[in-house]
Amino acid sequence: MNIKISKPVLFAIFAAIFGLGAYWYWSPFLAIRQMQSAAKAGDADTFNDFVDYPKLRESLKGQLSAVLAEKMGDAKKSDNPFAAFGSALGLLVVDKMVDAMVRPELVMKGLQNGKFGPKAQQADGDSGAGAKEAGQRWDYDRRGLDKLVAYARDDTGADNKRVGLVFERNGFANWKLTEIRLPALKL
Repeated sequence: MNIKISKPVLFAIFAAIFGLGAYWYWSPFLAIRQMQSAAKAGDADTFNDFVDYPKLRESLKGQLSAVLAEKMGDAKKSDNPFAAFGSALGLLVVDKMVDAMVRPELVMKGLQNGKFGPKAQQADGDSGAGAKEAGQRWDYDRRGLDKLVAYARDDTGADNKRVGLVFERNGFANWKLTEIRLPALKL
């Protein structure tokens, strides 16, 4: 049995497949735009749909704990009797600090201006919002099919001080912020 498909139907099928593929490919950029719009509008509910807070907290805790462990390793070499206590206390402080800092309003503000942490919050203040009206510029690095890293553009050329936001695919074309890669930290 021969099935004949007319040219318009065949064209519609190919156009639909092409459109679906284009949507799938550009979906992380659409998700980032939607996040930026929600952040600018202060819409925490919409913004939260694009953030995996448990993964984000674990990522930051891991990075900060690694830096703290490195510093505590240096302290242990100095034969300090309080080094073990300081290390345990430091890890507790890191956990509590990350839990307090990873809140929708702070993550939204960081996405708007490309800066994360207490210094970024103090530097901007309420008066600095007008200076960022145009929005933060981002560079994108696609890592395979399911991961995209967005770097806040630093016009000073200091690439080692750029913050990286890691987005991972969740489903067909749903993307979530799962990690904030902090630049080399020095405590």
